[in-house]
Amino acid sequence: MKIIQSVCVLLCLLFLLLPLNVYAADPFSADQEEASAAFGLEGWLSRADAKWQISFPYVTSTGQLGQIQSRLDFKRIDSPMIIFSGGGKVSGDYSFDVLYGAGSISSGHGLDTDRFIPDSGGGYDFSRSTNDVRGDVKTWGVNFYYKNKRYGSAHAGPWGMVLGYLHYNDSLHMTNGIQTLPLNFDGLTQPAGPFPGLDSTYNFSWDMLKAGVLYQPKLTENLSLSGALSFYPYVNYEGDGYWNLRTTGTNAFRSQSPNFIQTSTAGYGYDASLGLTYAVGKNLELTAGYRYFYLYAQNGTDTTYFANGAVSQDRLDWVTVTRTGAYAGAVFKF
Repeated sequence: MKIIQSVCVLLCLLFLLLPLNVYAADPFSADQEEASAAFGLEGWLSRADAKWQISFPYVTSTGQLGQIQSRLDFKRIDSPMIIFSGGGKVSGDYSFDVLYGAGSISSGHGLDTDRFIPDSGGGYDFSRSTNDVRGDVKTWGVNFYYKNKRYGSAHAGPWGMVLGYLHYNDSLHMTNGIQTLPLNFDGLTQPAGPFPGLDSTYNFSWDMLKAGVLYQPKLTENLSLSGALSFYPYVNYEGDGYWNLRTTGTNAFRSQSPNFIQTSTAGYGYDASLGLTYAVGKNLELTAGYRYFYLYAQNGTDTTYFANGAVSQDRLDWVTVTRTGAYAGAVFKF
């Protein structure tokens, strides 16, 4: 991760320290020729949070009716990411590119909360614990553009469009559990303090269709504003988890991973970026800015697999991921 973070910082410094008059003696005009292909390298210093909640009906041993809400929050699952992209012009104003990005999560924090809500009203948390989180983040996709100025003439207007597909994945590993609210509910007990043996996993996996607009007006001969706003009108979410501590008793989970799977196709997402692009020469652009990325799904299904072979289906109330941060990169055009 230190290597990725160093590359991100280097790209930012390269953009900030480059004198804007470096080509003053022989200024480059983007009007001179158009690129037919390009390769990009970008560093994204991203910060992230993710969370989900399921709920299911529950009857206590005393006959009290209600429901349990189980929620996991993954906080500060930050990761500097390196994103590679490559593409080219198809014909006229149409072009495409493909991208792949990856990073490492090393110091996140998890919060696991269980709440009982009686049908008679009210509600209370009966268990709360924390854990350490590490893991990986990956993304890949393909974009099709109309009037992307990376592959078009500078005489073209500032507006463009994009359609595409994106896959996004956080793979998380939870260890070092600490019970912060003593568990004492319907025969279940767990004292406050560290509990040994936590070695669980959870994966967020999203597949999305994308539609958006591009905006790149010129500020000077070689400097331009660079903005994009994309919406994900269709998302296909799947989360899978493995809880390694619930291995005994009548409600023990199966030992194979995963022992629960969550799915939803009811949701949406969007990402927005705003920055500056500087044309160093005919074959090189530097870019830097800030990006906000958000995903949400709801009204899904949580399927749990038990050690005795039983399977239960409950409600996935919602799941969300947010990843934001500064980016900087270089684009090589040819």
